[in-house]
Amino acid sequence: MKQFLYLLLILTSGFVFADGKIDIPQPADLDLVEETLLLEAIRTAQDGVRNSPDDAEAWGYLGHVYLSHGWEVPAIPCYRRASSLAPEEFKWLYFLGRLMQQRHPEAAVKHLTRALTLDATYAPAHLYLASALRILGKFDTAQQHLVRAKRLQPDNPFSELWLGEIALAKQNVKLARTHLEEALRLNPGQSEAHALMAQIAIALGDKAVAKRHAHAARRASQYGELSDPLWWDVLQAGVTASLYAERGRRYMSEGNYESAVAEFKPLISDAQKDIKVWFDYGVSLLYTARYQEALAVLERILSLLDTDIEIQKERSRSEITYLKAQAHNCMGEIYYETGQPAAAIRACQMALQFKENKIDGKSQGQSNPSDYDTFFSNVHANLATVYENTGQLREAIRHYQAALKLLPSELSVHRDLAGVYWKKRRYTAAEPHYKQVILHDATDAQAIYRLGLISLTKADYLEAVSLFKKVIGIEATHVRAYDALGVAYQELGNIPAAIGTFERILELEPGNKIALDKLKALHELK
Repeated sequence: MKQFLYLLLILTSGFVFADGKIDIPQPADLDLVEETLLLEAIRTAQDGVRNSPDDAEAWGYLGHVYLSHGWEVPAIPCYRRASSLAPEEFKWLYFLGRLMQQRHPEAAVKHLTRALTLDATYAPAHLYLASALRILGKFDTAQQHLVRAKRLQPDNPFSELWLGEIALAKQNVKLARTHLEEALRLNPGQSEAHALMAQIAIALGDKAVAKRHAHAARRASQYGELSDPLWWDVLQAGVTASLYAERGRRYMSEGNYESAVAEFKPLISDAQKDIKVWFDYGVSLLYTARYQEALAVLERILSLLDTDIEIQKERSRSEITYLKAQAHNCMGEIYYETGQPAAAIRACQMALQFKENKIDGKSQGQSNPSDYDTFFSNVHANLATVYENTGQLREAIRHYQAALKLLPSELSVHRDLAGVYWKKRRYTAAEPHYKQVILHDATDAQAIYRLGLISLTKADYLEAVSLFKKVIGIEATHVRAYDALGVAYQELGNIPAAIGTFERILELEPGNKIALDKLKALHELK
């Protein structure tokens, strides 16, 4: 009965009657809304429909306003009307299908199938269509759309999960495991994937693995974000505080910190008690070089965390500790950028004081417990950078090493640590770190060049030749690489090759004295 009433509502709302009167769908609880900005946004969008009843964009925008504030039921007839006015417009069919795929999957399949005839390259449409098809038990067709979505958007976090579910439903355990392992690689915090992996491990008789995944499945699922540009249009219509914050965080994820600042700023007041809003605002100010404003916000965060009883009740002790560490680290970045190295060192050291207070992934609000190690690795690296640039190389090495202990795969730290060893002429110590760099970045000319020089010092001339040739392949005008290559050829007794190499230097830099002297000496050896 509820399903019938729901369908009746969405099918009969939003018609234009014969007398010209427009029946605009209304949210059921509109009378309870008190936010002035929201009421004004609704009024403006509804007036747009009244003034232009045949404008698909006006109806679609009203749908966006409703949907962005959680009113799905009245949004559907708005999108339906927009679709009837602009039947060749992909987005209105897409929004209809997206909204209806859970409660009315048959209609969703119809709308999304039609949408994909207009644009078959939009991955989210394939995913929502697959979701509706799964609900209807049409697994083979759903699978086809999931494979297409994966091809169009390889890093989307849902294709592999749902392909794994379908494979498991078909009792293909090995294929299901393959898909679910990939799903967890893309999104380690998705509890549904862990729950299915636990089932698979039980079926395969691996109780230890089953227990580990079952434990992970009990955590609240952390959903990876689906890249859906059309959904951004919906979010842009929102005017409540939560939507300002969501847009601000979206801009942050894109590196657009100026726009993020503009979204967070209206939320900032003495009455604002959401510490995450304060923190994201401070970070956005930091990355737009508004250092004094950012510093004031970070100091405000520390004060709230220390004194505000409401915030202390809402957050666990470990989460408060983690936020304090983050604030001090950001303050360290500000002091460093504003030429205050001593203050930067103190701030980073203060952040590291919280390191021993172990924080699990759930309590700190992170999708992956290793984010804890990633953060403190970053603090150590920041502190090492300050020490390095103030000439305190021993301390710099110690903190770069600490950063790598927490995050051994961080290439930037391997590169920076190798650079400090190079400054101290500890070439043997630098070598393994440069090797790590080029293992993952075969185009790093400086790392390859320095490894070539190390090979020269070890009299491994063939390896040196190989490395210097790689540098020249990356940078054809790298004069120092040509010079070192010429020396390696000379040590190997290949005088013609050495002469040719130094002649190439003179083509690049006519009158290069080192090359001229080397050529003179080489010609005397012939």
